[in-house]
Amino acid sequence: MAPNVNLQRRKHQRDIEKFRKELLKQEKQQKKLQEKEQKKQQERERRKQQNKDRSALLAKERCKRYYENKKQKKMAAEATASIIRFSINRFVHNEFRFGFASSKL
Repeated sequence: MAPNVNLQRRKHQRDIEKFRKELLKQEKQQKKLQEKEQKKQQERERRKQQNKDRSALLAKERCKRYYENKKQKKMAAEATASIIRFSINRFVHNEFRFGFASSKL
């Protein structure tokens, strides 16, 4: 009976070792999966932050272009008004200078 007991004990120890190895293997796999998920989450967060930064930068650029265009339009309008005023003043000055105004009356 003694050899039988030893066989059972060794079998039991082998089963325990087998179970322990299997458990360690599962823990490693689970840890790998968790790390993988964590990396995915970090990558998503990084892309989200990049998009947010890019969006803010684009909005800033749009505002900048808007105000630059507004400034250019204002300058163009002022230049046009200045040319018109100059032309009117020149016309009026020439009219009085050459007597066109008096000849029409």
